[in-house]
Amino acid sequence: MKKEEGKAPISRRAMLKGSLCLGVCLAAQGALNVEASAEAAQGADRPEAARKHFLKSMNCSQAILENYAPTYGIKPELACRLATGFAGGMTTGHECGAVTAAYMVLGLAHGPQERKVFAKVEAFNNEFKARHGELACSQLLGVNMAAKDGMKEAKRKGLFKTRCPNYVKSAGEILEKMI
Repeated sequence: MKKEEGKAPISRRAMLKGSLCLGVCLAAQGALNVEASAEAAQGADRPEAARKHFLKSMNCSQAILENYAPTYGIKPELACRLATGFAGGMTTGHECGAVTAAYMVLGLAHGPQERKVFAKVEAFNNEFKARHGELACSQLLGVNMAAKDGMKEAKRKGLFKTRCPNYVKSAGEILEKMI
């Protein structure tokens, strides 16, 4: 093969990397959305947008991930599906869904280097605890979200409209400083 003048031949390694990237994109079947990424990066007040989104969906993890994932090329529909099971402390009352979604965003922003992501998660936890005293959904709401009637009790007390929107916005505000 003749080397074209002024152009270096592409290495086998570079060709394999390119093929792998193309394969991942094709396998994702449109999960990555470059246009949405550009739009999301220009989005105004993401913490407030996440709070408003929560008030419509009542799913804290979706509210965070759907507002931040497009910045990293992930469509909101896919982010919604990914985050679904993390609300209500993963139905066990553990970490608030806004907190676990924030971990996902930190992974998107700083991964896959674990040391860097873990340090960001620790800093996020410290800031969230400084603001709210806890990370766990049940403790934040004062309701046992693992109990069968926990969700009903939280709804009856109006906690999803009075407390949760603030936790979602707070998680967004902390993320804005870290990404």
